[in-house]
Amino acid sequence: MIKGGIMRVKPMIIGTRNAREMLHIGVEILRDGGSALDAVEATVRAVEDNPLDFTVGYGGLPNLLGETELDASIMDGRTLRAGAVAAVKHFKNPISIARKVMEESPHVLLVGEGAELFAESMGFKRCDLRTDHNRKFYEAFVKDKIPELGDEFARWRNYLMEYIRNYRLREWYERLSMEHHGTVNVIAIDSRGDICTGVSTSGLFLKLPGRVGDSPIIGAGNYADNRVGGAACTGRGELTIRLSTARSIIAYMKAGMSVAEACMQAIRDVNALEETGGVSCLAMDNRGNTYAASNRRTPIYYYMDVDSEAPEERKGSLV
Repeated sequence: MIKGGIMRVKPMIIGTRNAREMLHIGVEILRDGGSALDAVEATVRAVEDNPLDFTVGYGGLPNLLGETELDASIMDGRTLRAGAVAAVKHFKNPISIARKVMEESPHVLLVGEGAELFAESMGFKRCDLRTDHNRKFYEAFVKDKIPELGDEFARWRNYLMEYIRNYRLREWYERLSMEHHGTVNVIAIDSRGDICTGVSTSGLFLKLPGRVGDSPIIGAGNYADNRVGGAACTGRGELTIRLSTARSIIAYMKAGMSVAEACMQAIRDVNALEETGGVSCLAMDNRGNTYAASNRRTPIYYYMDVDSEAPEERKGSLV
């Protein structure tokens, strides 16, 4: 087993903005002496269940053919064991399926029909991931009427129009039919000093069917090691896959960088590619220090520990 640091820290949990309202679920588990694994899974699962989160789990945004495909991974920093699933179309809690892959199978990553067959064998129930909201998104794209989406879509309109234009998605749609980014990252450390990271997403809006980003790729979008800390990413996964960004953050910390320095260096690595696409990272070291960095905007994340009454907003760095 991988031993944690020489000092014990207060059990705590951090998460991206969309995990804010769910962090109390993980904190309650930590307060009761539960594991970081349980805290992370329960928190991410609650985000997946939320139909108002349009980028994770139930109601996740569709691919170019109008189907929602979900990816997730979870990693245990004590053992360095991990589980992941990708391109799941009919199950709303990929984080829980990923944990079963880690604990019940001889594998790390299952995809598509194989992941769904495994999920059924583990007792998970099939469901329809579509909601009225993601249907409206997709219908507006198909009819080329993104600018006409209602006020509830206001924060996405300009982004979607630019994203569709930059990546020539209408051309791909025309070929296949004859960057909206959204991911939840959660990291926790428990009373035993064990660290866990969990990531879940529906991936890029209007992605090519079968596209898999960094979220289920251990080392790219997710990594945990009790000896150092945990890290997770969101954004254009193609870039973090190429750079093994989550593992790089851990390696930078292991080499002596602070968690803040490691996060900022990881984003500098992304910027050095000089390619289109934003990336954000979130990390915690094994002493309980936390940070986030991004090349899109100043990142906001949320923190709670076992003595917290409410989530604390924290800011990282724009690099």
